[in-house]
Amino acid sequence: MKAWLRSWPALGWAWMLASIVCIHAFGISLAPVADDGYFAQMLSRYTLAQYLDHRYHTWTGRLPIEAVLVVIVHHPWLWRACNSAMLVLLCVASGRLARVGTELSRSGAAVLAFMLVMLMTPQAIFESAWWLTGSLNYLWPIALGLWSLVPLVEGGAYRWPQRLGFVLAAAWAAYCDQLALVLVPLSLGLLARRGWQRRATAWDVVQAVVLCANAAVALGAPGNARRFLEEQGMRFPNFADQDVLEKLRIGLGLIARALADPRAYLVGVVAALALLLLWPSPLSRLVKAVLGLVLATLLVQLVLFVPGVPGDPLQLWLPRRLDGDAVAFGRHYLLSAWLAFSAGCLVIACACCFWPRPGEVLRMLGVLLLGLASLGMMGFSPTAYLSGMRIAFLCLLCLAIVGVRLLARVPQVYGPRMQQGVVGLVAALACWRIAFSALL
Repeated sequence: MKAWLRSWPALGWAWMLASIVCIHAFGISLAPVADDGYFAQMLSRYTLAQYLDHRYHTWTGRLPIEAVLVVIVHHPWLWRACNSAMLVLLCVASGRLARVGTELSRSGAAVLAFMLVMLMTPQAIFESAWWLTGSLNYLWPIALGLWSLVPLVEGGAYRWPQRLGFVLAAAWAAYCDQLALVLVPLSLGLLARRGWQRRATAWDVVQAVVLCANAAVALGAPGNARRFLEEQGMRFPNFADQDVLEKLRIGLGLIARALADPRAYLVGVVAALALLLLWPSPLSRLVKAVLGLVLATLLVQLVLFVPGVPGDPLQLWLPRRLDGDAVAFGRHYLLSAWLAFSAGCLVIACACCFWPRPGEVLRMLGVLLLGLASLGMMGFSPTAYLSGMRIAFLCLLCLAIVGVRLLARVPQVYGPRMQQGVVGLVAALACWRIAFSALL
């Protein structure tokens, strides 16, 4: 098995790089999309310093992101090159975080992460990675944020230029406010864990301080409060009337829609892997039967309601919004509740696949719950129905990281040949999605 794990990543890397180049060269239009046109006009009205001061006091604290955005929007081919590099970094960082404690090589883990990322919902990938404005606000900070976690998780020896790179990556990632709300507590938790193990270094402390300081600058921008009120007036006028339970319901509805989309092949792949690994686990038959039944139902839903079926029933049955009059219809509420329950069972099943290693079970459970929480907390934002899919990218990325661990677990239970077959099927699905992205 080790020989196979060493031999295929080189070809996998070549395939991954060629796929990324094809997507950016042929699959992304040069035409401006949505806010691209707005940002393209800003430097003709303001100097860069004036623009950043204006935005900080009237709209957002994402200063470095906006500074790069208003410049690079005029150079789409430069953006394509940088965006390709950021997508590679995302896969490398995800792979390195996922491979700790496994026999996967760094290259092999990165290729597996790329396969699973390509299986996300097309809308989530487009809004967060293939759209110029969306990529700078989501793909780039998320890639850099995951990269900043590598030394805290791997715990290896790094030279000072590498550690400086990790610190700068954390500083940039902190300016995506939604990501900062997840990254700051996660980084501090990992730092506390390293301190408890007496492995924390001065660089770890410096990185945490820089991360928190930059997050404070971004989250403390005066423009955030003004943007909240303006977005509420434009997007969700009665948002202030929603109580906590109603906002939680909106968040659960976002999770349900993200995981119920039949184009989210990633959910089906992870559910199938969990079902495959669940049966040989030493859990009780009752627990395995309940989880297995829910996962099987989830897979049947995804298979029956694939794109092309007239009406795409599951998506039509789900309400666009789960607030106001929508909750008066029991069918809407029950369907969303069932899908949220299915998501919970998927999380539990994925974690149970690593039983009886409680440490790994808790880590995988934590990653998945963190992903779901990042999307669910959008219920407390008036832009929940506008930006939900962009945050779903982060939620699905957590699912992809756990998916890499599940793929690494397959040969331990069924042998290397089974892993080769499963990876081959996942690669075939990824090729289909890449061809769709690059050619259609």
